[in-house]
Amino acid sequence: MATFALIPARGGSKGIPRKNLQLVGGRPLVVHSIAHARACAAIDRVFVSTDDDEIARVSAAAGAEIIVRPPHLAGDTASTESAMQHAVDTWRTTGSPPDAIVLLQATSPFRSAGQLDGALAEFKRSGCDSLLSVARFHGFVWRTSATGARPFTYEPTARPRRQDIRDIVLETGSFYITRRELFERDGARLGGNIVTWEVPSNDALDIDEPSDLLRARAEARRRGMMGELPLGGIEWLVLDVDGTLTDGAMYYGESGDELKRFCTRDGHGIARFRANGGRVAFITGESSRAVARRAEKLAVDHVVLGCRDKAAAIVDLCRRFRVAPSAVVAMGDDINDLPMVGRVAAFAAPADAHPDVLAVADWIAERPGGDGAVRELLDLVEAARVRVPRAA
Repeated sequence: MATFALIPARGGSKGIPRKNLQLVGGRPLVVHSIAHARACAAIDRVFVSTDDDEIARVSAAAGAEIIVRPPHLAGDTASTESAMQHAVDTWRTTGSPPDAIVLLQATSPFRSAGQLDGALAEFKRSGCDSLLSVARFHGFVWRTSATGARPFTYEPTARPRRQDIRDIVLETGSFYITRRELFERDGARLGGNIVTWEVPSNDALDIDEPSDLLRARAEARRRGMMGELPLGGIEWLVLDVDGTLTDGAMYYGESGDELKRFCTRDGHGIARFRANGGRVAFITGESSRAVARRAEKLAVDHVVLGCRDKAAAIVDLCRRFRVAPSAVVAMGDDINDLPMVGRVAAFAAPADAHPDVLAVADWIAERPGGDGAVRELLDLVEAARVRVPRAA
């Protein structure tokens, strides 16, 4: 039975910017699912369906084949089933479609060893039409309606202990296995004779909100999965200014001049990074003479003042200086820095950054902005022995 894995991974995400490229355990989310699929002997080929060039590049480097998804199937309202149908159509035009499709969710980074092998073995043994991953659930569930509420998992007159609630499971979303003929007939990932495959509860984490990402990173640390930040080939350091290179406060002199407090240690780190061949950019939403003077003193290579679109600024920097996003590391502290997330090799934050920024940062400094946070990051870069010859 020919079996293909399909991992939908679109570029847009409102809850977590660039979600499918967020690092968990030292690797992008989408790469976890690719690795799990490739490790399963029963899966013949692994595909990532995406509309995003960077996701495609990362996925291909991890060993996946790429299905380029058209924009109208990659918006916020596009269904997973539409991506599946597009994949089936693509397989038909390029060769024989598979007998079975293993749909893997990119935002589920934890699957125990042998989990997919076991699920596929059960899929074949049982002769079922579709299978889904589930986790045991011992909660008290109620169903609400306009006429009131009713218990769903127990009887209030004979309230059980939590451990006595049996045969209730939750769909994890981690993976589904579907006969291709069933999918083409019904247009749904589940149907016909459906079988469940139980997974451990700590494998059932699905990343949707920033708090989920924090939990996933904590779980990765608990499992000893934390890899090194990808700093070995860094050529550029991109920095926000207020709250990152400064403490975020605004100081005004008697004459109305705006003053900013910069950290000398950060300056020494920047100077050493540049002396070793690195380049530095300041990208800030403020238009400040103090920032311009500080950039001039540190011989900063590229300065963008009054920036309103930091994602576009990153794209412009990479194009103008012919540098790959994988060779750029950035640091920011506030919500307007979030568009840089996922568009560089790693995104770092000072210890006192906004909670939404801390939730998605690949690395968080021990020190606050304006007090050595940038130096901490640059010390990591130096520890990776970055020595990049300056381009002619």
